[in-house]
Amino acid sequence: AKKQDGAVAMEMQPLKSAEGGDMEERERKRSSGPKKEKSVLQGKLTKLAVQIGKAGLVMSAVTVIILVLYFVIETFVVEGRPWLAECTPVYVQYWVKFFIIGVTVLVVAVPEGLPLAVTISLAYSVK
Repeated sequence: AKKQDGAVAMEMQPLKSAEGGDMEERERKRSSGPKKEKSVLQGKLTKLAVQIGKAGLVMSAVTVIILVLYFVIETFVVEGRPWLAECTPVYVQYWVKFFIIGVTVLVVAVPEGLPLAVTISLAYSVK
């Protein structure tokens, strides 16, 4: 504690861990350890997986937009039905189904098993 102008001020000290070292020192030791290097194939697979994921996101958004537009045009323009307040829950139910379809397209497009599939196909080709 230090005395300044009649008041007592406490100095803040970094917390010490049970091992006696600073938290920052432990983080530096942990981060400076040996890192796994990606192989060229793993790097290319990661890049391809990101590209497929982005394409899947775009396609799922396009799917939802097309389904909603088709429903609105078919229901209110072609069939000429007016928007009824008592039918709003039905319309919302359709839109939720369209959103679920879009999420399904996105989940199917994300290539979580792409590295495994490539590894298996390489193993068979080497055989």
